[in-house]
Amino acid sequence: MLSGLGCDQSNIESLEKQLTALANYQIKYLNLPGQFDNRDIKISDNKAFGQWLERHIPPRSIIMGYSLGADLLLDHVDLLSPDRMIILDGAIITQDFMNTTIEEELAFTRQYIRANQLDMDSDTISTLLKIKFNADCDLFDRALQVPTLLLLADTPEALLDYKRAKVERHRHQTKIKSYFIANTSHDFHTERPKEIAKAIHDFLSSDV
Repeated sequence: MLSGLGCDQSNIESLEKQLTALANYQIKYLNLPGQFDNRDIKISDNKAFGQWLERHIPPRSIIMGYSLGADLLLDHVDLLSPDRMIILDGAIITQDFMNTTIEEELAFTRQYIRANQLDMDSDTISTLLKIKFNADCDLFDRALQVPTLLLLADTPEALLDYKRAKVERHRHQTKIKSYFIANTSHDFHTERPKEIAKAIHDFLSSDV
C-alpha cells in the first residue's frame, strides 16, 4: 500500500486489523518518498519515482493506494504489472475540478509543511505533486485491464456529485468496480475500517 500525503502506518492499523481478521491479509505499507521514514528518499522526476516503486513492489502484486498514493500508483500501473489494484478515495479528481495551477499547489504545500513542522522534505513532495499534476488523468482515462476496486467517500457534497458523475459515465468499464462508502470523509478507512475491509475481501475473493 502506497500512503497518502501526511499519512503514516498508524493511519491503517484499524483497516489491517479487520483484513487480518477476515482472511489473514497483511499490508506492506510504503510511505511516500519525502515523508516520515522515507523522508530522506530523494525523487528527482517521474522516471526516478517509477524506479523506486519497482524496487519495492514485485510484479503481480496486489497494489493499494490512498489519496495521492493512489494517483501516483495509477500513473505507473503498466510498469508495475499488478495482479489487482485497490484505490482508496483517489485517482479520480483531475484539474477539471481542482482548477488550480501547479505553482499554487506547490506554494500551498510548502507553506503547510513549514507551518505545521511536518516530517517531510518539501522538494521531494513537490516533485510528487508535479508528477500527479502533469499526468492529470483519472483511472477511467487509462482503459485499465487490471481488475480494480475503487472505494470512495461520500462527502463533501460538491465532490460527491463530481465523483458520482464520473463513476456513472464509465460504468461500461467492467474492469473497475466502484463503491461509495456511506457517511464518510476522505479518512474513511479510519472511520469505517470493517466495511472497507469487507469490500476489499469480497473483491479479492471474486473471479474477475
